[in-house]
Amino acid sequence: MSIEFFTRLPLHGETQFLPGDPRNRGDWHSGSDSTGAVSNFAVGDHFTYIDYLGQIARAAEINGFGGALMVNAPSGEEPWTVCSLLARETRTLSYVTAFQPYHYTPWVAVQQAATYQRATGNRLVWNIINGGSDAVQRQVGDFSDHDERYARAIEFMDVVKGYWHSENFHYQGRFYQAEGGGLRGPQKKAELPLICTAGSSIAAREFAARHADFYLMRAEHPDEIRTLIADIRERALKHGRSNIRFGLSIDVITRETEAQALAEAKRFFDEGVAKGAVKAVAAHAGLRSARKLSYENEYAAKDETRPFDDFFIYPNVWAGFGYIGIPPGLALVGSYENVVARIREYNQLGIDLFFLAGYPHLEEAYRLGEHILPHFRGERAPLRRIDTQAPALRAAGG
Repeated sequence: MSIEFFTRLPLHGETQFLPGDPRNRGDWHSGSDSTGAVSNFAVGDHFTYIDYLGQIARAAEINGFGGALMVNAPSGEEPWTVCSLLARETRTLSYVTAFQPYHYTPWVAVQQAATYQRATGNRLVWNIINGGSDAVQRQVGDFSDHDERYARAIEFMDVVKGYWHSENFHYQGRFYQAEGGGLRGPQKKAELPLICTAGSSIAAREFAARHADFYLMRAEHPDEIRTLIADIRERALKHGRSNIRFGLSIDVITRETEAQALAEAKRFFDEGVAKGAVKAVAAHAGLRSARKLSYENEYAAKDETRPFDDFFIYPNVWAGFGYIGIPPGLALVGSYENVVARIREYNQLGIDLFFLAGYPHLEEAYRLGEHILPHFRGERAPLRRIDTQAPALRAAGG
């Protein structure tokens, strides 16, 4: 089984300390002036937060990461814009831009992607998301219910693929119509971006089964990962797709020794508990994704503060970040040797794309590149679309 590694760029602020702490690099915090970087963080500064993201992107490329994930949230920088700014500062790094079909018409998405692909040598990956909680969706103007958002996403990708592969595409659906459009001329040279998506609801799984090249997950206990992978594969087979693949997003706190890694994780944990981060996370629960992972349900059911060690749901797999409000919530915590072992274990379950990041992102890109990625040199393979046959379009005449 092959394996590939991407990292993640912090579009909503660095997290060397708790989110919002002015000691973090950048200006994504409230309160006093930032102490975390040499900049006033005003428009027109010689060094801005985007420049810092550029440093991380270059560090990721230098250290052998294949790409970088751009998380999309109303409280952060806009991912597609950041991708475009950074793509010309790197030579080989791919960029995963997260966006919602609600934000674009299919044609605008196709035209933008084709231009981006031509300019960067096909280094764009799409992460199609459909929102988290209803409360957040309403904040950005989308009042569609959960299942309707996924029905819209299915049609969106039907039309995207139709435009991409035909110069005279016709479609009549519930959300979208097309009469004769499609990529023409030099734009046809561009490759359709690889498609990623996430979400564990039935609607999300069906969307992934129809259209995704990679189904992305947050880390859980290996038994739960195994079950979820089996379900997605079964659903994809019903659509004639046998080659859907799987990605995992997980933070990493790794050091030369286990004790050093545990000490760094405990620093985060103790600071979060001391500053009331646990209560803040609970107060904003309605703004999170509708589904909690199994370990999150377990911890939410108990009112008392839990000790640090209780958050190891599996050897070296620590849920403490989620408890104190640092997404995606789970981290591999351990020596270099043990982190490599856990990655191999998840890889054997069927995960072949790992999104790894640490805090601060810049320094940890070097640590991961020097001490973790070299163990996988002979097994890595660049991302390619394996299942090249697009699913049949649902609309007559499409």
